[in-house]
Amino acid sequence: MSTRPSTHRAAGEARRTALLEAAVEVIATRGVRGATHRAIAEKAKVPLSTTSYFFGSIDELIAEAMRMSATRLIASLDQARLEIAAEGLSPAEMIDRYVDLLIDVPATFRAAEFEIYVQCGHMPELQAIAHDLIAGFEQAAHDLLRDVGAPKPDVGARSVVALADGFALQRFAWPRGDDDRHHLAAGLRALLTVFVPAAATAE
Repeated sequence: MSTRPSTHRAAGEARRTALLEAAVEVIATRGVRGATHRAIAEKAKVPLSTTSYFFGSIDELIAEAMRMSATRLIASLDQARLEIAAEGLSPAEMIDRYVDLLIDVPATFRAAEFEIYVQCGHMPELQAIAHDLIAGFEQAAHDLLRDVGAPKPDVGARSVVALADGFALQRFAWPRGDDDRHHLAAGLRALLTVFVPAAATAE
């Protein structure tokens, strides 16, 4: 008897998560304006009424979907950062590992992220979502800078995120394989010489 409510809650949570994951995919492929209740429900393979059962509006659904995906991604980056720091690598080796992590960020998330940013000018309600995303990635960049020895890691965090975002955006138009890794690493090292003692970022 006591297992039914628990099972029901688990099923409900699974449907809610499916909607959130589907919303990110729809935003990535159809844009924010194409992220309708119907499109997301179809992608999640749930009844249309499910979206309004869990979320008060499409804006709430989009916001929660992007926050969930960003939270997952940043948590995985943070876990990887802790593992990298524990390996006793040189700052240059750490940068190379971080570059691999940035390159491997799922393209679906990146496409949805950039769609949110671009549409902020036309849809002010998206600005809060964009601010949350950027703040999360700036915190991750702050931790990277701290790990490689920056005396003031908060100062360069915004620049590091802008560099990573710029590379990611260009890769949608012109992916260049291993060359992307090489140039992102070179750009990151060059940028970090401004915030970290030059010797620390030498190859």
